[in-house]
Amino acid sequence: MASSHTQVPRNAASVASDDAETALKLFLQGKFDEAEAFVEENAKTREAVVSAVPIFTHCHAVILFAKAGITGTEEDRKQAAERLTEAATMAREHVPTQGWVKSIAVWGMSYFAAPPKQDDISEEELSCRIIEAEATYLLALLCFFEESMASFFKAALLIRKAIRGYKHCHTILQRQQHANRSKHDVGAVQLGFGGFSLAISMLPPKLLRLLSVLGFPCNRQAGLNSIDQSLRGGGLRSSVAGVLLLSYHVVLPAFFSIPQEREQHVQEAERVLTMLQDLFPSSFFLSFYRGRLQRLKGDLQGSIEWFMKLDKGLDLQPESKFFKVRHAWVYELGLSHMMKLEWETAERYWTELQEDSVWSPAFFAYVHAACLCMRGETKAAADNFSKVKGLMRGMFSGRILAEEQYASRKIKDHALDTEEGSRSLQGRLSGVEFLYLWNSFPQMPPEKLEEVIRIIQEAEQTIRQGTQEAEEEGAESDSKSATAEKSAEQVSGSKAAQDTICFNNIRAFLEEDEEDGDDDLALCILMKGTAFRELGKLDEAQECLNQIREETCYLETELFVLPMAAYERALLLINQHAYRVSQDPLQKSNFDLLVEAEKELSTAEGYKHDYNFLWRLLGRVHAARGAIQAFMGGESSQSSDLSSTEDIASAECQWIDNDDFDINSPRTRQKLREQVDLEDKDIFFDAL
Repeated sequence: MASSHTQVPRNAASVASDDAETALKLFLQGKFDEAEAFVEENAKTREAVVSAVPIFTHCHAVILFAKAGITGTEEDRKQAAERLTEAATMAREHVPTQGWVKSIAVWGMSYFAAPPKQDDISEEELSCRIIEAEATYLLALLCFFEESMASFFKAALLIRKAIRGYKHCHTILQRQQHANRSKHDVGAVQLGFGGFSLAISMLPPKLLRLLSVLGFPCNRQAGLNSIDQSLRGGGLRSSVAGVLLLSYHVVLPAFFSIPQEREQHVQEAERVLTMLQDLFPSSFFLSFYRGRLQRLKGDLQGSIEWFMKLDKGLDLQPESKFFKVRHAWVYELGLSHMMKLEWETAERYWTELQEDSVWSPAFFAYVHAACLCMRGETKAAADNFSKVKGLMRGMFSGRILAEEQYASRKIKDHALDTEEGSRSLQGRLSGVEFLYLWNSFPQMPPEKLEEVIRIIQEAEQTIRQGTQEAEEEGAESDSKSATAEKSAEQVSGSKAAQDTICFNNIRAFLEEDEEDGDDDLALCILMKGTAFRELGKLDEAQECLNQIREETCYLETELFVLPMAAYERALLLINQHAYRVSQDPLQKSNFDLLVEAEKELSTAEGYKHDYNFLWRLLGRVHAARGAIQAFMGGESSQSSDLSSTEDIASAECQWIDNDDFDINSPRTRQKLREQVDLEDKDIFFDAL
C-alpha cells in the first residue's frame, strides 16, 4: 500500500542548504577554522557551476559577519562587508530579469489574465532572492558599528532595499503550496522580518520617527515572535535565530534594558538556551551566553566559571585566524572581576587586551589604569594613563571611538596622567565610574553595591573636608585683608596703601565672579543614588538624585551627569509606581508617578549640551518609555506563548506596504522635513 504522503524531491538548493547548516553548527560549537575551511572549499568547488546558488559564499560572509561582531575590529568589518557584497552580487546574477518590453507586456496582460503562479518560481531563484536581501540587511547592520548619524541614514537606505526583497520573497511563499516550501526559505523570511522589527524598534526616538515615515516595520514583540518561529522551524537560519534571541536577552540588557524587564529577559534566555543545548549538546560557544546570563542574575562567580570553561574548552591557538575572538570572553572576565571589586585580578585581563587588542588598546589602557587607581597604585596608574594618547587609533570608520573620546577627555580634564591627578577624587572613583557608565550596577550583588556606596561616601567626605578647609582659608584671608586695609588707612596719602586697597578689591571681585564646578560632588551623588535605587532604598535614592538638577548644579566637565540624573530619577519614579501597586492594587490606574517619570525622560532626552555616550542614554530612555507604556496599559512587552507553525502568513509577519513610496519626490522630502525633527537633516538628505 502506497504511503499517503509523497516524498518531495530535494533539489540542489536544499542539499546545499543542508550542508551549509553543517558549517554553521561547526561554528556554533567553536570549531571556527573548520567551519570556514568547509564553506570556502565548497564555495570554490560547488559554486563553480554557473547555475549554482551561492549559498556557501553567503554562509562564509555570515561567519565573517559574526567574527566582526565579536572582535569589533575595522579590518574584520571590511572583510565581512566585501564578502557580503560578493554574495549579494552573485545572487543577483542568478535572478532572471525582465527587459522593459516584456515588463510592459506582462503588466498589460495582467488586465486580461491572472498573474503567473508563484509555484512556477524555482527554489533556486527564491533562495537567491533571499540571499540578496539577507546580505543587504547584514551590510546595513555593519553600518551601525560606526555609531554616527550619517551611518544610521546609510543603514536605513540599505534596510529599505532589503525589506523590499524580503517582502517579495514573503509574497511568493504565501502563494506557494505548503508541500513546496523549503524550511530554509521559510525560516529565512521569518528571521528577516523579526530582525528588522527588533533592530529598528531599539533605535532612538528621533530615528524611529524617521523610519516610521519611511514605512519600516518596528513592532518589537512581533519581531521576537517571528525570530522564535524561525528557531522552532529548523533549517539553515535556525541556529542564527537562536543566537540573535540570546544576544537580545542577555547582551543588550547591559546597555538598553531597565530593571523591570530583567526577570523577563532571564526567563526567555533560559528557554532559548535549553532549546539550543538540545540541538548542540557539545557547544562550548553557548558557555558565553550562559556566562552573561549568570551575570545578569547577579551571580558573578558563576559567570566567571562559565567564561573560564569556555576559554579552556575552545583553547584557541595564536595562529588561528579566529584567535582574537577570544578577546570577547577575556573582556567579560575583566568586567566580571571589576564588578566583584577585585581590581588586581581584573588588571590581568585588561593588560592582555591592552597588549593584543586591535579594537582599542587605548581604552583598555585606561580601564587598566582605573583599576590601579582603585588599588591606590597612583604612580603606576599615572604611567598607564599617560600611554592612552599614544595608543589611540585615531579614526574608526571616519570617526573617533566613543570610548576613546571618553578616556582622552577624562585624562585631559583631570590630569590623570600625573600622580597628583591619579590621587585626586576623579582617579579614586575612576573604576566605580566605569562600572556605572557600563550599566553594571544592576548586575552586581547587594553586598558589592553596599561596598560601592562606602567607597563613594569616603570620597564624598574628602570633597566636603576640602570645601570646609577652603572656606576656613577664605575666612582667614578676609580677616588679613581687613587688617591690611585698616593699616593702610592709618598711613593716609601713602601710594603703597592705595595699591594694597586696590589689589584687595580686585581680588575680592574676581573671587566672587568665579564659580567652582560641582562636578566631583554631583558625580558622587549620582552614583550613590543609583546604587541606593538598585538596593531598593528608594527614599535614600530620591534624596540623592533630587540634588542634581540643572538649576542647582554647575558642571564644567562631567556634562553627562545631568541627563543621566534625569534618567535615573525617571527609573526611580517607575520603581515607586511598581512598589505602590504591589502594596495597593487599586492604585494601578494612578499614573501620577509615571507622568512625572515621562517628564524626567523628556528632560534627559532634551539636554542640549554634547556629552559622552549620548546614544547609549537615548537607547535607555527609549526602553524606559516602553516600560511606562506597558504600565499604562499600552503594548505589553511580555512574550506570548508561541506555538510551532509553518505558516508565515500569520499575524506575526505583516510587512508594511511601501512599494509606492518615492524617496525622491519633492512631496515626500517635504513630508520628511516636516515630520522628522533631526539636527542633521542636511546630512540625511545628502545621503538620500
